[in-house]
Amino acid sequence: MLKMYGWQLILLIITFWANFVRAAVIPGNDDVDEQGLYSKSDHVTILTSKNFDRKIYGQQNAFLLQFYNSYCGHCRAFAPKFKSLAAELEPWKNIVKLAVIDCSIEENNEICRQFEVMAYPSLRYLHENYVKSNANVGDKFRSTDSAEKLKIQLINKMQNEQTMGRLSFAPPLNIVSYVKLTDTLSKIPKDVIYTFLIFENDNSTIGSELSLDMNDYEHIKVKRVYETSELADVIGVKSFPGLVAVGANMEATLLSPKTSTKQDFLKAINTFLRLKNYKFPLRDIDRAESRNSIEHSGMHLQDTNIVYYSDLEKTLKTSLHTEITRHKALSNESLQALIEYLNVLIIAYPFRGNLKEYIVDLRDNLNSKSQWSGSEVYDLVIALEATHAPVFAPDLDYVRCKGSRPGYRGYSCGLWTLFHTLTVNAAQKPGNDGPRVLRAMHGYVKHFFGCTECSEHFQAMAARNRIFDVKDNDKAVLWLWISHNEVNLRLAGDVTEDPEHPKLQFPSVTQCRECRQDRGAWNLPAVYDYLQRIYGANNIQDVRRGRSASSLSSPLSNLDIGMLSFLCLIHRLWRDNLLLI
Repeated sequence: MLKMYGWQLILLIITFWANFVRAAVIPGNDDVDEQGLYSKSDHVTILTSKNFDRKIYGQQNAFLLQFYNSYCGHCRAFAPKFKSLAAELEPWKNIVKLAVIDCSIEENNEICRQFEVMAYPSLRYLHENYVKSNANVGDKFRSTDSAEKLKIQLINKMQNEQTMGRLSFAPPLNIVSYVKLTDTLSKIPKDVIYTFLIFENDNSTIGSELSLDMNDYEHIKVKRVYETSELADVIGVKSFPGLVAVGANMEATLLSPKTSTKQDFLKAINTFLRLKNYKFPLRDIDRAESRNSIEHSGMHLQDTNIVYYSDLEKTLKTSLHTEITRHKALSNESLQALIEYLNVLIIAYPFRGNLKEYIVDLRDNLNSKSQWSGSEVYDLVIALEATHAPVFAPDLDYVRCKGSRPGYRGYSCGLWTLFHTLTVNAAQKPGNDGPRVLRAMHGYVKHFFGCTECSEHFQAMAARNRIFDVKDNDKAVLWLWISHNEVNLRLAGDVTEDPEHPKLQFPSVTQCRECRQDRGAWNLPAVYDYLQRIYGANNIQDVRRGRSASSLSSPLSNLDIGMLSFLCLIHRLWRDNLLLI
């Protein structure tokens, strides 16, 4: 009896401990600390398909929401500006929060489609108590080239929102005119000890910024006053914008910030309050910088003279799962561009396994209707994958196109690799389909490539380099090579460049000595032969990244001849110091 009770007690303890551990390691919500280009320390709300509805709808605060694509160069260039703005606007979080969602992640794609996002980055303003509806896709913001311009645009929007009766819980952002000092305190609550008057013109945003920056200052108010009002003369304000502190006893103190910036105005206010022994609000603002390095297991350095099938497969899957399906509807030119993209894949892609039958079936199904919604295309893509399974290898990852950090290289590198492979393999087949590949590439980039600025640059370059005048296979191969190097030249040193994989003119002398002549000029026949050799179907390798140590049952499991060959390859790459372009 006692023995039986003892085992029951042990079982009870084990069950309790297991539940305790599970509760400790499994988060109670669907929030993530990092995704794509942003982390929690960037002062933004990271949205996913799992937490979007809970975070956005019915909230007491407004949102400025950025839809972005982590492989989009323009999005990567914009990210530091958005992070800078988010850090500056941290005190506004009770009123408006900055949020981000990565549309390159397949699970998030449906939300991006619902919000009719057709360009990246896209900014939308969602007012407080936002309701989920097909018609509610937020108010579009203009793309800006600086955090300051975006902040001004946000302030103007919030001012307009208050004129419509929203943001009633926020400090008033309107500007008024006063004649007497007593008028400034006529509607101020009795517990307010100081009111700060900002004398400015209607276009200035300093007063609004200060009102929002100080929204959690207890017993303090900020008011915007026209610089042309009679009160400015009464108090003796001579320079504008001007700053005056008014106490509850109607005593006015003219303050003199060092400059006319919001920062110096706030310093002047804080200095004044500090002298009055004012108790400032406690703010939970973490100034720690985002992690600037992420460790990766597996190899970085790949042979740049090898195309890996994993790169092609990963790129193709991404294009079908997240790029073409982001459209709310596909018809006419966009649908034909998609079908032609599939046509050139059927002609020139180096297929393995069931992939070709899958692509043919997808093309034939899309040809059966003149219009598709993005969600219908996505459902078709997934359904046909199940029909033809297995289509893609599990746990696909980039190899040659792997960036040194998330956000670098990846899909954009893979897309270049894909179309180089298609032009070369089209040239190696009977017929003259190389120019057709170029036209299909132009249609794909125009209608589906997620980076809007990149797409516009490519279309302008294509027109300048007369892409539609290319008539021969060999010229199609060389046209794409020339254009790729033109893009590399334009982006060399850009903020989007992977520091470990600089944008160089390829092939380098190390990659192809015979491709350069004595004075550095290109030897075009040698370049053509090099491209045929590198991107030809016979040179494409099946080597994929090995599993990380954490996924192995023991340190020595699966250490077979293939793994030994893999380790030898890593050693050779390390020895020869081969880097990606």
